[in-house]
Amino acid sequence: MRETVSKLVALQAIDDEGRGFHEERDSLQAKIVRLKELLDLMEEGLAEKRLKLEEASRWYREKDGELKVDQEKVNRAKTRLQAVTKNKEYMAMQKEIESLRKANLAREEEILKLVEAMDEFKASIASEEKKIAELKAEVSAEEKSNAKRLEELATFIDGINSRKRVVEKELKPALVSRYRRIFKARDGRAVVPVTANSCPGCNYACPPQQVVRLRKALTLETCRHCSRILYWVDPPEVEEDAA
Repeated sequence: MRETVSKLVALQAIDDEGRGFHEERDSLQAKIVRLKELLDLMEEGLAEKRLKLEEASRWYREKDGELKVDQEKVNRAKTRLQAVTKNKEYMAMQKEIESLRKANLAREEEILKLVEAMDEFKASIASEEKKIAELKAEVSAEEKSNAKRLEELATFIDGINSRKRVVEKELKPALVSRYRRIFKARDGRAVVPVTANSCPGCNYACPPQQVVRLRKALTLETCRHCSRILYWVDPPEVEEDAA
């Protein structure tokens, strides 16, 4: 069993060695992913703004067309007004023309507000396009600058994984699976040395009988609280001062 524990300790040491490489790789990749996610969100927002501008432009064309039709009505009414001789009919047409003028004025104000809103949309779209172009350049630069380092990290990690496979082949598959489960559940610390008769992973005190078994290394011992695999390391001897 002592040999099995030694192999588990070696497996944990290899994983500890690779932790920094994995964290650096994941950090670099995550940064690029975050930038791309932000880029996607910005492009979605830009697409929505463009769609709204297109709708506003279509509405503007409709209202502008209606305004021109109503203006033609006013012009025709003015022409007819010149031929009117009866006072009652003249007053009715004057009222109709005034009503058309008021309606046209309200429509013109509405169109003016729409044009102002469209101008703001166009400015906002231009600003977003500039930001997106800058972010795309940042993503490209980030990918380019990190490419070499990611290749190096991949090489280091491949080497570590190769060494792990060598050790794992010397252990029973069920024990390797158990190690991996604990490793995943306990933040990458599956095998730990007992310190001060306690599990350093969770500080749970080992019963005296378990401490005895750990020192003999005849059985595979685990922490009763966190399930980490435990092993014993003799504390360094303290040299007494010369008299």
